Amino acid sequence: MTRYCTTCGSPTTQQTEKQNLWVCENKHDNWINPVAGSIVFVIKDGQALFGVRSIDPNPGKLCLPGGFIELGESAEQTAVREVKAELGIDVTVIDFLGSYPSTYTNGRATINFVFIADYTAGEVTPGDDLNGGDPMWRDIENLPAQDDLAWEWYADAQKDLSEWWQRKPGK
Repeated sequence: MTRYCTTCGSPTTQQTEKQNLWVCENKHDNWINPVAGSIVFVIKDGQALFGVRSIDPNPGKLCLPGGFIELGESAEQTAVREVKAELGIDVTVIDFLGSYPSTYTNGRATINFVFIADYTAGEVTPGDDLNGGDPMWRDIENLPAQDDLAWEWYADAQKDLSEWWQRKPGK
């Protein structure tokens, strides 16, 4: 695939020392970095909330609420906004679980910042791209199987959530 310089429009070539650096004949650097997203495990009474994807990619698969971070928005603000848009509820972010690299559609590199949030108010109402079925609460000690999940990297996040839950005092 030919990439063009964002400064002058000339074709670029990938640099061997940096996979994500492309340089044009005028020596302009063009960095191809991952797109950042916020994903949320919503927790209530020892359970995590999953929606069902309604659109490509992976329609019908279980999915955590989340989305891409907008300009001027923190990862935590995105997390709260996306839960409201996709599941209709209010949450309070309580912890950062970790970051997980992945690839979205068309090979787009992403970095997913995963948060844990307490359910605080509202009725769970699927919307946006999570209205492909009835959302479901799953015990943190019995999370969905890989085949049921929208993204492969969720398996690592679920493992980390289980470990976080085991360390949680007074659970």
